[in-house]
Amino acid sequence: MKKLAGALVLAFAAASSAHAAIQVGGGATLPAVGYVGDVSNRLNYAPDANSLLGAYKSVTGTGASYCQTGSGAGKNILAGVSGTSVQNACPNGSTAPTGFGASDSHINRTTLTQPNFAGSDSPLSTTDYNNYVANRSSSFPVQFPAVAGGIAIVYNNSAVSGTLALTTAQVCGVFSGAITKWSDLGVAGSSPDTITVVYRSDGSGTSFGFSNFLSKNCPGSTPAKHFVTDQSYVNVVQKYFTLTSTTPNWNGQSGNANVVNQILSVPGAIGYAEAANAQAAFGSVATVDGKDPVADLGDATNHKVAIGSTDVVYNNAITGVDANTGRPTFAAIAGAPSTSCIALVKPDAYATPAAGYPIVAVSYLLGNSANNGADAASVRALIGAPYNSSIVAATGTIGAGTGLAFLDVSATSITQTQINGCIN
Repeated sequence: MKKLAGALVLAFAAASSAHAAIQVGGGATLPAVGYVGDVSNRLNYAPDANSLLGAYKSVTGTGASYCQTGSGAGKNILAGVSGTSVQNACPNGSTAPTGFGASDSHINRTTLTQPNFAGSDSPLSTTDYNNYVANRSSSFPVQFPAVAGGIAIVYNNSAVSGTLALTTAQVCGVFSGAITKWSDLGVAGSSPDTITVVYRSDGSGTSFGFSNFLSKNCPGSTPAKHFVTDQSYVNVVQKYFTLTSTTPNWNGQSGNANVVNQILSVPGAIGYAEAANAQAAFGSVATVDGKDPVADLGDATNHKVAIGSTDVVYNNAITGVDANTGRPTFAAIAGAPSTSCIALVKPDAYATPAAGYPIVAVSYLLGNSANNGADAASVRALIGAPYNSSIVAATGTIGAGTGLAFLDVSATSITQTQINGCIN
């Protein structure tokens, strides 16, 4: 068993320039509070000092920017899919950006042709992989698990006394459309009584993580009616009903922050979002089966989510779902490199966590295997930041009481040396 050693990062980080260019990235909104701290704008080019990327700067001397596009858009921008570019702007609003804002005057990476990194809570699918190699033929994607997040059930109902306490069955009922009234959840005197469900309208790793829980744990599932694990919530509920932008009492929003803000503005609303985003906006969150998404995330002792020795596979991608259960399937990637640089945590490993709050997503950091140029050492350190003991110790936005947790991968083979060999 190999231990992750922060000293390995420090050794090569010390050799890089303290004036290295800002590393440009973006993607998943679920870990954004942990990565940058302040998420009041989609683009953060100066992460808070106690955030993961702030700590990365303090240890390595290199800054980083992060644009919250959502996981699906983030993977597309990393892959260079048509219509996207690392240079494209990262504006606020309800529409997912098509770029990471490298041309922003505060970042000034106007010659950058590929992102330095991306974040995603949905692991690479075969479609994602094929998109990447079709557009970046001289490179392969690199993917390693980074952090875990509690997916909170956020609500807005003044008739709730104390904290809304939900069971798994009630969560399943609300988000399949079977439960439509607050009174059916035991909330008396609600005005309105009709539930408005707020969901992610963009390609979302939060939706992937949430549906990974739903498809594994919801009672009464049959081959004809079950949740489907997917990063599109429209697909998640397709076996129950056809969800569109005009479906009554269902409201789609792009990004976790917009989901939370919409819930807070609509009495009687309920939805799912990363717990850290809900906490940052002072949203009310439910317990699920008696567990809180912030206080009870991960192991009670070290506040980490454990990844076992058999939970990680390499050079595999999500291929779809089982038609009878909606559970995600994965297989070896045809034509993948022989190196161990595309790490996939099996979705079953966190669909029913061994400890703590039951609805958990695993978020990944991704990069490019080639063409990193002068940024290569900085990218290696950034992808390895969640495994660097010095950076972890300086990070206050991930850990106990935050709704985000570092991963305990000590039982796996993941090391900084391994990551270094993946990025050139």
